[in-house]
Amino acid sequence: MKRYKLLGSLFLLAAMFFSCVKKDEYKKFLVNGEIVYPGRPDSVIVRSGHNRVQIAVALANDPLVTSIKVFWKNFQDSVVVSVKGVSRKDTVRIDVPNLSEGNYNFTLYTYDEKGNRSVGITTAGMAYGEAYINSLNTRTLRSIEASADGTDVNLTWGAPSSGETGTEITYTAADGKLKQLTLKPDSSHITLQGFKDNTDISYRSVFVPDSLSIDHYYSVAQTAKLPAFERLMNKALFTALLLPTDVNEGGYGWLEQYLWDDNYNPPGFATESILPCWFTLDMGQSVSLSRIKYWQPADRLYDQQSVKVFEVYGSNNPNPDGSWAGWIKLSTCTSTKPSGLPTGQIGPNDAAYAMAGESFPLPDHLPKFRYIRIKVLEVWGSGDFAAMEEFNFYTHDH
Repeated sequence: MKRYKLLGSLFLLAAMFFSCVKKDEYKKFLVNGEIVYPGRPDSVIVRSGHNRVQIAVALANDPLVTSIKVFWKNFQDSVVVSVKGVSRKDTVRIDVPNLSEGNYNFTLYTYDEKGNRSVGITTAGMAYGEAYINSLNTRTLRSIEASADGTDVNLTWGAPSSGETGTEITYTAADGKLKQLTLKPDSSHITLQGFKDNTDISYRSVFVPDSLSIDHYYSVAQTAKLPAFERLMNKALFTALLLPTDVNEGGYGWLEQYLWDDNYNPPGFATESILPCWFTLDMGQSVSLSRIKYWQPADRLYDQQSVKVFEVYGSNNPNPDGSWAGWIKLSTCTSTKPSGLPTGQIGPNDAAYAMAGESFPLPDHLPKFRYIRIKVLEVWGSGDFAAMEEFNFYTHDH
């Protein structure tokens, strides 16, 4: 029994000895006191920018944190931001400037007054630069068309590119002042009100590469010429003027006055069976015409009696006998088929082109005329009479 008591005492002494040794060894690591880790941020978000990023840091509820240090480029570069006095409810925004375009990994630490450092947080972000800017395309301007009264201009656009937030349009107003409008990406039309004719517009598209971007990027600006002032003639003033040599309507219920009723579907005007033939209209006022727009009958596009070639004449004193005395030729107008297919065949774009109306510019600075005579020379098919749907007449006169 004494032997067992002796062995027990020896084991107890040995345990106490080794315990003291381990405790002395541990104290070596606490020479400078306990290791303290300041509180890490609650969240970190990297927002992309132009040759820079911005790091948004939501601080944890640790009042001892006095600064944040951000490292990147394998800890070769860094920036320090003081957060003394910053409310723990606020977000600290750290700008990291002068970055080359590319992806970056960032490591963040918080520090207290004694230089104690938190456990690091690593996150990634992107800086954009010239390569991204050079990839941007300006939205396509498809058409420019003045309003009927000539005071506004309507612009039609193609589809927007990915990341586009709008297209900025700068134009000169009628009073000579510059105005700017923004076309939204979900819209394909915009109207420039009260524009100054024969001036240029400038337009560029605006982009953000991602939803967190702090910067906007712009495509190379493009320019386009706005048209000269031009207004549609008031067709409510138009009347048919039947002179002795003019062609009569063909008895189909397609009457001459249907040529200016703003109805672009049949019936239009169909003549009696005679070619060439002509008819006369009174516009109700004397103007210098700038352009004519012609629509074919929708039920016989590029075929049958649809008019292909016609001449336009002007007069202020038509001879009552119906002769050509006093008439001045303004232009010869020839309808075209985009596809060039033979009569009876229509390509995919032909119908849309005809239904939009064909424009025929007239020579500049024509004299003012009140009366217009249309002389039909040729039809698209083998018909022996002429059929037309609608005419518009335009002038630069205010």
